[in-house]
Amino acid sequence: MSQGAAGASGKKFQVLNPPNQLKAKVGNGGVDEAAVKRMEAAVQGLRGEFESQAKTESVRLAAAAAELLREPNNIEKRQIVYMLAHELRGQGGTYGYPLITRFGDQLCRYLDAADFLDAKALVVVKAAADAIVVVINNGVAGDGGDIGRQLVAMLDKVVAQVKGEA
Repeated sequence: MSQGAAGASGKKFQVLNPPNQLKAKVGNGGVDEAAVKRMEAAVQGLRGEFESQAKTESVRLAAAAAELLREPNNIEKRQIVYMLAHELRGQGGTYGYPLITRFGDQLCRYLDAADFLDAKALVVVKAAADAIVVVINNGVAGDGGDIGRQLVAMLDKVVAQVKGEA
């Protein structure tokens, strides 16, 4: 607590420093490195399970997208594509596949924004679903290097063309 200080106006003021209750309860807030390493090992241990499950889900996504192409305004088919992309997007980054997360997010956002799916919109649905399948089937982890950059550029180009930006 500071006393007797004068502010810019010349008036005296007092600064109160209340005790840090949270710090008293938590301590210095140091991270338990052993716990972090255990959690990382647990996630890494589940990666193989994710990869296996993702292959199954990518087959389902490709089939659902193909059905949606045949019946573009069937709300059930659209919801199935959305659900599968959403599920993969949610897990991709956790297990080292951020491109799955990116492409799944693009697909979900596109489906959310489109009132109806015309032929142009279906190109985006197919391209995004195909990009997810390529990433999963080829084990394109991390940023994917050259393959990842090509997939990102391809999908971004398709979306821009459909939106009339390219």
